[in-house]
Amino acid sequence: MTAAPAIKGWCPTLLSPMQSGDGWLARVKPSAGCVSADAARLIADAARRHGNCHIDLTSRANLQIRGLSPRSAEAFAKTIIDAGLASADPSLEAVRNVTASPLGPDDPSAAFDSHALARDIETILAGAPALWALPPKFCILVDGGGALPLADITADIMVCAKGDQLAVRLDGGTLAALCAPSAFTATVKALALAFLRLSAERSEKPRRMRALVMAVGEEAIFAEAGLCGTRVPAGSTPEPKAPIGLISLGFQRQHVFGVGLPFGRIEADALHALADISERYRDGNFRTTPWRALLLSGVAGADIESVAGEVEALGLIVDPTDPRLNIFACVGAPSCMNASIDARGDAVRLATVVGATRGDTLHISGCIKSCAHRGPASLTLVGRDGRYDLIRNGTATDRLSLTGLTMDQVEALLLSIREQRR
Repeated sequence: MTAAPAIKGWCPTLLSPMQSGDGWLARVKPSAGCVSADAARLIADAARRHGNCHIDLTSRANLQIRGLSPRSAEAFAKTIIDAGLASADPSLEAVRNVTASPLGPDDPSAAFDSHALARDIETILAGAPALWALPPKFCILVDGGGALPLADITADIMVCAKGDQLAVRLDGGTLAALCAPSAFTATVKALALAFLRLSAERSEKPRRMRALVMAVGEEAIFAEAGLCGTRVPAGSTPEPKAPIGLISLGFQRQHVFGVGLPFGRIEADALHALADISERYRDGNFRTTPWRALLLSGVAGADIESVAGEVEALGLIVDPTDPRLNIFACVGAPSCMNASIDARGDAVRLATVVGATRGDTLHISGCIKSCAHRGPASLTLVGRDGRYDLIRNGTATDRLSLTGLTMDQVEALLLSIREQRR
């Protein structure tokens, strides 16, 4: 029998790498999700030199480098820190978890510059050592709305626009603290400190804000922070644009081009080449996203076809209808010690079948931890002892519909679903 997966309760950072089946993992957290071409080339070269060339884009828009050794992880970290891409303090780097809507000041339809606010939060974290006691998965989200909002992403503390004010919400809650933009960092800090104080009072300390909200209620957290929680009706959420291919921003004929990473993976050579493309076609910068996509900014409309051709030649995704975008797959075996199946390899095999079932999503998880996708999917496959258990319209922890399927049986099932829908 396969042993139960190890739940670590933390994510790797640059200075606290995590062991996996293919070596050690370390993460680079781009400030506000912005990566210059020079920084991308430096990361790619360091991943080649110190790791196994595999780089994953995480759901927090971080770059995760794989295949490090304990010694090479130290050398990799020094390279990144010396380039000014991370803090040299392990405690600060562990809590520097800030996700911003990716377009920032480039998006004229956004309510505010999410990148500027995200950097303000990073400044608060750096200047308040008391916040370094936050759990390592504790995350703050800044959503400016606009063309690519973060409406489908949650975090422990979330900041979004509400009229000419900012609304600061808690994960798992329905209330918000309304504040002027000039006061939002103080509001976020007060809520984070309230989380720490209230968590310390409990025999079993919550690791996430949602757990604390369930334990004490959001009203108690706002009160502890000296804030008034207001029930703010949720506004209508426009249909989000696909973050792949051409994204028009409607001014000066400038565009953003979204590059999909198959199952969230990019090789070091491809990242280096992508940095060259970003310079060749104007801006020389790109943005990381939580959606397994990188955004090339400042691309002229006349260059879109050339950019798409060069990006596609790298094995990356330029078509928003590509079936691989409907599949969430973790690295699986042998890269992950918890997995008993090759999730990524099986995802490649099933991609054409999923492509025929438009609108459906498939989640392939090497174990019950669901590292690739936390939410529900049309079909979820969970690896167990070299076979798959299947859940319909749910998550890996929901009730099983079928158990012990071979890969051939899974493929036959998906083909059957396709035929039924014709």
